[in-house]
Order: sequence, then C-alpha cells, then structure tokens
Amino acid sequence: MTAKILFACKIADIEAKKRIEQHATVIELDECTEQNILDHITGCTALIVPYSNEMLITKKVINAGKELKLVGTTYGGTRQNVDDAYAIEKGLYVIHTGPTRSRPMAEYALGLVLSSLLEIHNYHHHMNSDEPWPRFRYGRSKILHNRRVGIIGFGLIGKEIHHVFSMFTDDIWVRSDHMSDAQANELKVRKADLNDIFTNCEIIILSGGHTDATTHLIGKEQFAVMRDDALFVNIARGKMVDEKAMAEAATNRNIHLALDVFEEEPLPETSPLRGNDNVLLTPHRANNPIEFEQRWNFLADEFDKFFSGEKPQTALTLNRIKVMSES
Repeated sequence: MTAKILFACKIADIEAKKRIEQHATVIELDECTEQNILDHITGCTALIVPYSNEMLITKKVINAGKELKLVGTTYGGTRQNVDDAYAIEKGLYVIHTGPTRSRPMAEYALGLVLSSLLEIHNYHHHMNSDEPWPRFRYGRSKILHNRRVGIIGFGLIGKEIHHVFSMFTDDIWVRSDHMSDAQANELKVRKADLNDIFTNCEIIILSGGHTDATTHLIGKEQFAVMRDDALFVNIARGKMVDEKAMAEAATNRNIHLALDVFEEEPLPETSPLRGNDNVLLTPHRANNPIEFEQRWNFLADEFDKFFSGEKPQTALTLNRIKVMSES
C-alpha cells in the first residue's frame, strides 16, 4: 500500500512536492482546521501543518491517525500547533523546519547591529523627514570589527549568529544552559552569565527560546549594569524582556536598542520605545527573508531520511521541546 502524507496547506514549492511524491501520495487541504484534518487523517503515515492560531495536531488527531508515524510543521517550532509531548510519548517523530531560518535570522541580527553602530537607519530617516543633509547630526560611529559580542541562547539561531559574527570579531561571550566547557573551548567562546555579558559586552544579542522559565529573563538588573553606549538586540521573543524596564533604561541612559520583537505586538503607537534615535525598531521581520522558503526542500530532505529508515534531522525529544519557543 502506498504511504500517504497529509499537508494541511498547499506546498508552495513544486520541485519539493515532486520529491516528496516519490515516497508517498500527497494530500493537500484547502481548509486548515482540526476537523478537516480529522476528516482526512485515516490511512496517513505523516501529517504536516502550517502556522495557525488553532491547535491542529491535538490528542484527538493523533489518536485518530492510527497509521501515523510522523507529524510536523512548516515553520521553525511546534508548540503553537502540535501537542508535541503527546506525539513523542506515542512514539511519533515530531519535526519542524527550524534549520532553514538560522542563517536568515543571523544575517538580520547582523543588519540590525551594523545599522545601529553606523546610524544608517537614522541618517535615512532624517534625510526623508526633517533634515535634508544630516551629515553632522551624530558623532563618530562604530564598526563591528574586534568588538566584544555577547550571545544569549545558543540553539540553532544562536550558533549561526556566532558563525556570522565570528567573521568580524574573535571576542564572543555566550550565555547557554547547554554548552559544555569542551564546546566553548572548541568554538573559542567564553561562557558567561547574564550579568557578566551585560556588564562587559558592547553588543548583546538575545536569540534564545521563550518559555515560562525565560519570561522576563532580562530586566532592570541587566539594564542597570549595561555599559554606556552598548547595544542590546532582540530577535528572539519580546516576552523574554521586561519591556518597561528596558524602555526606562533607554530613556534615562546612554544605551542603544535594536528590537524586532515586543511584549505586545503590534507595538503600541504610544510606546516610549518610539521616537528615540538610540532605538531601532522593526515589526517582527527577522524571519522574513525569502531563503526561509527553503523550508519546503528541507521537508523533502526530512522525508528522504524518514522513508529510508533514518531519523529526521529535526526529530524532537521531550527535553528539547521544553526550551523551544512557539514558532
């Protein structure tokens, strides 16, 4: 009997779809709901869902999918749409496409840092609004070369940030609950705690996952010890930072922020983070580069492994899902 793979969405890459169809019959749904999945799950070996506000791969779906061996998502997480712990306990592989967003997000972080250090976004803003030639509006800017960088969180994205930034500096500090001393020595990074990083690094990048344990991981204490003229970058999750304490620090101290995520999204129009030349704001777009669409071929790679009897690259464990953000 030919295997069946149920996609609760359309596969946007024709070549990737052809690759997957070499292993199984592909069924694509027009309506992405739990009920529609239940109506089509019988006889399916695998189920892939897109990002949605609705829990899609529920206990009910998993129990109804008697032939299921693998479930997953088209994005870089699972918790928003998959009862991942239950699926793993039932012996299913749970996969995602997280590796396809590591490089795009690392380069986005690099863009935020370079623009902040060199005032690029501010010059552009003023030349298009209130000052046609703001050449001397700011003092001397900085380059990234040889500056001390701190990375908070060292998962797929944190590791890629390290790779990208190591082309500019050898002085990189890392805060990670999972990095061993041997790994730190191999990568030539310094392990440090949060306050050490905020006290000593000129550029601090938050890239970890949001869980209950990391809510307001960074707050008043860290911003109080942050160096003058240092830069804090957040491409992770807004809820990992006490935004009120951060805004107060940006208002009262000579520090810089580059933020792509916020506690409340969209960022309120009245937010004190707006209108500050020391704060670069973008609307949660670090995962927007077109290269993220490589996710479809990545899924095809994962199915190549699965149908050849190998463990998929992103197959999750119960320990791993505890430290992952929703997406």
